[in-house]
Amino acid sequence: MIRYCKNTRYSIYYTLAKIFICMFLFLSVFEVLSVRAAEVPETENPTPDTPPKTEISILNSKISVGTSLDYTAPIIITYYDCYGTRIAQKKSEKPKQGDAHTITISEFYDPMTGENYAEYEITAYNATAKSMKLSLKGVSSGPELSHKLTEIIIKKAPNKTSYSDGESFDRSGMVVSAFYSDNRWRNISNYTVSPEKLSVGMDSVKITFSEGTGKDKITKTTTQRITVHSGSDSYIITANAAAGGSISDSGNHSVNRGNSKTYTISPSGGHRINYVEVDGNNVGAVSSYTFHNVHENHSINAYFVAGSFESNKKLTVIGSFAVTNASGSYQPSAKISIDAGFVPGFSFAGWTSSDGSLYSQPTISYIMPSYDVILYANWIPSNLSNTQHLIKTTNLKEPQLFGWTDIANKLAFFNSEDLAQPGSPVLNVAVEGMQCYIDATPIAMLNTRQGIALEVSFGTDASFVFYSDVDNSHFTGTDLSYTCTTGTDLFFHEKKIVFAQPGGINTNICISLSLPEAQPGQLAYVYLIDENGSEIIYLPAVVDTNKKISIPINTKINLSVKY
Repeated sequence: MIRYCKNTRYSIYYTLAKIFICMFLFLSVFEVLSVRAAEVPETENPTPDTPPKTEISILNSKISVGTSLDYTAPIIITYYDCYGTRIAQKKSEKPKQGDAHTITISEFYDPMTGENYAEYEITAYNATAKSMKLSLKGVSSGPELSHKLTEIIIKKAPNKTSYSDGESFDRSGMVVSAFYSDNRWRNISNYTVSPEKLSVGMDSVKITFSEGTGKDKITKTTTQRITVHSGSDSYIITANAAAGGSISDSGNHSVNRGNSKTYTISPSGGHRINYVEVDGNNVGAVSSYTFHNVHENHSINAYFVAGSFESNKKLTVIGSFAVTNASGSYQPSAKISIDAGFVPGFSFAGWTSSDGSLYSQPTISYIMPSYDVILYANWIPSNLSNTQHLIKTTNLKEPQLFGWTDIANKLAFFNSEDLAQPGSPVLNVAVEGMQCYIDATPIAMLNTRQGIALEVSFGTDASFVFYSDVDNSHFTGTDLSYTCTTGTDLFFHEKKIVFAQPGGINTNICISLSLPEAQPGQLAYVYLIDENGSEIIYLPAVVDTNKKISIPINTKINLSVKY
């Protein structure tokens, strides 16, 4: 048998070859790694024309006014003062295509020091692909303003302002606020009212509030107007005439509750009527005056001046679109033809005179009185069907009134006794439909009265209050139509009012805005929204017991309310 024998010489050669190859590979890899480890990575220099971006990565860090920020998406910055009260919100401007969004840190007023903030603390920061949001809280520097009482004001009148002789003043519904030298304020209740017991002849009570003790004690006062009538069913009207003329029924005369009384003023030879004063208010050089629906004591005083009745008086016609405007200077008793003209899309709604007279026809033969006078032409949109019945009162004893003309006539002798429910003498009017046009006729009638108001509601979110104690002589009518949007963020509710026709109102009014999610006594912050959509803080307002706030305005500007 033949056996196979392995050649051991070739096995040794094969093993040595494997060892050699492994050593060669090991040395090659070691050399490559050594060379790479010795290489220094090149530093990439920034492109010279690329500005470095501001890094904001740490909360509670500081950022100075004037610092510019840029980002690939819109930047939204919300500013707060040092007390944590929201001031404004700013958004970056829309960049050109391909450019970054940029914004510069703005300065705002510091209520603690009376100066502007130089820097802010970053209290919140969130950056995503869609936006970068920052919250900045003002950092005060310098001495703090002194906190001293400067004034008190009545922010909301009491529910009751008309009293019988011997009644006590009722504070219900009245909101009194104290204001301080460092621009802070608060509602107060520990004020005093004097006198507490009311009597006939009083027209106001004094509200007094004090803080501090000894030499540091500060006392401030304000007044609340009231009416006090006798407990009987009759009232006294006192009539007097100065030298140069006479007034009918001069002296004190009793008038039964609800009745009317007319007085005639007559100048003596060589004199003319200078002016007539009713309850302390100048009503012009009228030759007669009627007290309608008497429910309180009144006074009327006539004053005369030497001269002729033939001196010319000024007639001003506003709102006429006729070819010839009748404005000019005329002698008393002169007959003047006045035409309202024509306005496409509108219907004539009557003339209103500054002395309270009303004229329904567009063309009238006007007799010039012995005093200066203004005539307003009133217009309403003609595209509203059955326009008159879209305007009606809501709080009178039945029946309610429809249309501005009837409402204006009612305002001539309106008082709180005409209301279905007792309260302040405010006549409520609801305007329905797609437009809220306020006619000049009822507002001019307010000028002839004192202590009453007209509140016009449009929709369920807002109403507009006109006051007789404000100069409404330049009001010629306005459209107060608006749209309202509401929203809820993580920390607050927001309501926005956007007017259909922004612009001047030509008188001072208040917007009463409903905030159903708010709590009585809560603060709501009102912001003005400019054309660019930026918000500027206007004022803080206190939510009343009806969950409403009152905002004084004289211009239709868009508003945002946060609470």
